[in-house]
Amino acid sequence: MNVADIVRALKTDIVVGEWRSGHIPRTTFPLSLARPKNYKFGPEYKWRLVTFDCLRNSFRLLIILNEGKLIYRAILGMEVGQDLTVISHYEFHASEPGWHCHVTFRDVDTLPQGVNRSHLRRWPKPSVTPSRLEFGVKDSTALGIALARFRIAAIGPLGV
Repeated sequence: MNVADIVRALKTDIVVGEWRSGHIPRTTFPLSLARPKNYKFGPEYKWRLVTFDCLRNSFRLLIILNEGKLIYRAILGMEVGQDLTVISHYEFHASEPGWHCHVTFRDVDTLPQGVNRSHLRRWPKPSVTPSRLEFGVKDSTALGIALARFRIAAIGPLGV
């Protein structure tokens, strides 16, 4: 199973958390080898968690947004015991031009657990002309962007 299989698969038991701000508890998105800075965000950052099941596994999608700094991240992780294996980051931020992913297409069983992105590669490559899409993300649209990117849909309201 790789990221393409996960994106294409039917998702079940979808739960969308509320927007929160600042610090992210490690239990929300557990990465045993991640540095504390991966969880410390100021009050200008908002985040929310989406959980779902597919392909007999449980997944967490952490959405992080800072409208003022034009930062957006949607981080997909697969639960492995009390830890996560990070599979993909979909993001926009000023330090790298345009919308892009950090992703691997390797089998998820071969990926390291508990790390944020050491095994992921940027796509498209930095040498490619960046996407012309503007940032334009607000807390009212951030969830929809992540759900569309990872093809997560539910019957009924999603608690947007």
